[in-house]
Amino acid sequence: MVKSKQLAIAVGAAGETFVVALSKCLSTAKSSSAPEEYEGLKRAVGSVIGTLEVDLLGPLYREHPDLEPENLRNWKDET
Repeated sequence: MVKSKQLAIAVGAAGETFVVALSKCLSTAKSSSAPEEYEGLKRAVGSVIGTLEVDLLGPLYREHPDLEPENLRNWKDET
């Protein structure tokens, strides 16, 4: 996927920052939105984060396992 270590570092950092930002938005929405609005946003955010993890970060970390965040190491997809 991304052979350059320097580029992989940048892509990984951007992806992880995006996941954190979306998660914070979702947390804010939980306390400030109507339940149906929150549920719709939660589904959309989950879909986006899932796609990011499967299509970008997963392959990136398989190519550069040393860049994988500690909290994701040794995690296995059980699906």
